[in-house]
Amino acid sequence: MRLPRLMLIVCALAVCGAAPSVRQVPPAGTPVASAQAYSFPSGAGLLFFYVRPERTAEFENVAKRLSEVLDKTEEPVRKQQAAGWKIFKSAEAPRESVIYVFVLNPAVPGSDYDPVKVLSEGLPTEAHALYESLKNATMRIERMGLGKLR
Repeated sequence: MRLPRLMLIVCALAVCGAAPSVRQVPPAGTPVASAQAYSFPSGAGLLFFYVRPERTAEFENVAKRLSEVLDKTEEPVRKQQAAGWKIFKSAEAPRESVIYVFVLNPAVPGSDYDPVKVLSEGLPTEAHALYESLKNATMRIERMGLGKLR
């Protein structure tokens, strides 16, 4: 059985004790995350979003709006973040969820990669509705900081 390269990396890191931290999407009205939860001081990281298969269109709309905010930002740190922020969707057929991966490489050390905060800054009037879509679509979020080996 062939595992995708990303899964092999994740499995290897899990065996080595670098398993991703798991976060549940908080209920409405709850502060979304501490800056530490979405910060990658090592200079690279991954965010895994496990999305309900029937809600991928909602999630992809939020990801599209996030990309638009990052593409249009004039804020210097957000511009740096945008340069290294890539969004991928798992190519395998979903089982319980569809996995979306935010690859943050390079990540700006000390900066906050919380997608809801980015949306709130760029789209303040839409942010609550986008947060609700994200919350309803996402089953869980995993975070993984990465350290470069070579």
